[in-house]
Amino acid sequence: MGELDREDLVVHAPELPQDFVWLNTPRPLSLRELRGQLVILDFWTYCCVNCMHVLPVLDALERRHAGEPIHVIGVHSAKFEGERDPERIADAIERYGVHHPVVVDRDMKIWHDFAVRSWPTLVVVRPDGTLGAVAPGEPDPAVLESFVVAELERAKKRGTLAAKPFELGAVAPRAQHTLSFPGKLALAANGRIAVSDSGHHRVLLLSRDGEVLATIGSGVPGHRDGAFDEARLDDPQGLVFDPSGRVLYVADAKAHAVLRVDLDAQAVTTIAGDGRLGEAPIVGTSDARTTRLRSPWDLAYAKKRREGESGDLLYVALAGSHQIGVIDLEAGTLTCVSGNGAESMNDGPLAEATFSQPSGLALAESHHELWLADSETSSLRMIDFHHGTVRTVVGAGLFDFGDLDGPHNLARLQHCLGVTFVEGSVIVADTYNHKLKRIDARTGEVQTLFVGADGHILREPGDVKWDAARRVFLVADTGHHRLVEVSSDGGKCRILAISGAPPVSARGDRDLAPPSTPVKLTDWFTAVVAESTPLASGPGTVRLRIVPAGALHLALESPLSLSIEVSRRSDLLVPKRLSIKGEITDADAAELVIEVNVEPFDEASIASEMLLALDCVTCNDGGTGAPAACTPLRTLVRLPIRLAQTGAHEVRFEIAVGDAG
Repeated sequence: MGELDREDLVVHAPELPQDFVWLNTPRPLSLRELRGQLVILDFWTYCCVNCMHVLPVLDALERRHAGEPIHVIGVHSAKFEGERDPERIADAIERYGVHHPVVVDRDMKIWHDFAVRSWPTLVVVRPDGTLGAVAPGEPDPAVLESFVVAELERAKKRGTLAAKPFELGAVAPRAQHTLSFPGKLALAANGRIAVSDSGHHRVLLLSRDGEVLATIGSGVPGHRDGAFDEARLDDPQGLVFDPSGRVLYVADAKAHAVLRVDLDAQAVTTIAGDGRLGEAPIVGTSDARTTRLRSPWDLAYAKKRREGESGDLLYVALAGSHQIGVIDLEAGTLTCVSGNGAESMNDGPLAEATFSQPSGLALAESHHELWLADSETSSLRMIDFHHGTVRTVVGAGLFDFGDLDGPHNLARLQHCLGVTFVEGSVIVADTYNHKLKRIDARTGEVQTLFVGADGHILREPGDVKWDAARRVFLVADTGHHRLVEVSSDGGKCRILAISGAPPVSARGDRDLAPPSTPVKLTDWFTAVVAESTPLASGPGTVRLRIVPAGALHLALESPLSLSIEVSRRSDLLVPKRLSIKGEITDADAAELVIEVNVEPFDEASIASEMLLALDCVTCNDGGTGAPAACTPLRTLVRLPIRLAQTGAHEVRFEIAVGDAG
């Protein structure tokens, strides 16, 4: 792509519908009335962990530019049937701290009007009503900031920028609760309960009768170790006690860290992650404390059981990188157990299996089986350590979900988040179906355990744990901001009343410092490469020829690297590696090969897409008065790949990098 002022980039944005449901705003908004404002449309769906990563970036951007003519509008284009309910979208807005207006994209009309193809995608509409950029994937905060600043300056020079922001009007605050969207639970052998009070950014330690014994975290979102009243957590999720019950481990999802909580010393210490979002999947074994994580969502504790292990183990469901990791608690190391980071659903050996946002973990009593709720595939899966394999017990794929009991091959779940193992059965919090399901660990037969009793129903339950002493299931009834007990046969239910919870102080602000240093503005544009020959099912290759644009050349012996993300039908198009590194040996062209596997499919033709981030160095030799210079460059590419029964096993693309001038 060329410079921002190129006339062939001028495309007027389609209007937003006024007759759809609008949330977080007193009335619908139109792009016409927002002329003079820089508008960022965030296409998201609230199940999507990558969309969750974008929300704090936008929140920080909005607050940094408060008082300027900038507005963010969320466009909620649901993936799951359960996400289409405006009331549940309103819950998600509250849960994730979204302050800007959100339009409910009925039947994905706005999605199609703007030619969006994946979650998340940001679309920038300039103050004159033209499209400034369409950027799929998680934005680099520094690139986004530089782009916004440049667009504001550009509009100001052209006289199209309003003097002040458009006044949206106030929105009534929502009711407060003792708990706010409780995510996960843990039960200690001594009967104590830990609950992630996720929306309040803290963890509560309770007696078995619901009395608050300790509050872990100040309630201000962030990442800070220290005493209970000083520590900062950010949307804590998975919890697990060690066997003594005196240490609690926390998967702090938005802080991208795993925490150790000493209940005697009342102190919080980070044992994995550094509080910042990782940019890549974990690979091999590394120092846990210095390895950046992507949304750890649940934990499972295991006593040392294999030769070569130095200490007890803590399994981690890394929802954001679609992996299962394990922390050796004595050695302080983090190792990838399974999953290469591709968002898909493949069974088989641990090194080859893939996952899609794993969000719940439970170890069987033998410790040879790790059961997991793979939320984006709406599936129950199992890691068999004895055989070193991964097996899907219930579920069919990324776009297969429902609410069906019965044999494992026919049963369907919908975005399940919690799982517990008890007496030969796996109990699943079938989150978007608002149910508990019992699944036979041997046969995979599914039956609904609880949908409602005693006048109570569930609302998006996030977790379930078995209380053997009382013979009840304890459930995090997330959408109702409460804990409930369900009898072992599902026939009775009661709310666990919580007493003594301290009030939550005013919410503090996250860091507002401008991210990183300014970057080359053209970096945020995403090139769309013309579609090539379709790919057939089976092993295949995507061959890329990288050429410099205009009078540029590639810098000899400079590094060349490629990061890969499949944004559409990632259940069918699976790269063997998500990153490729090389070196430039020819100034005029370079070649990279992406090895993929295309899963079998029934349709004659299916549209898929890869998102590529290509890093290289381009140079010019001066001339026409310009100084000679070499520039590191990142080129973002949307690579449309059609899958077809009559396709080939190799496709070729040419990508021009640099500015043609």
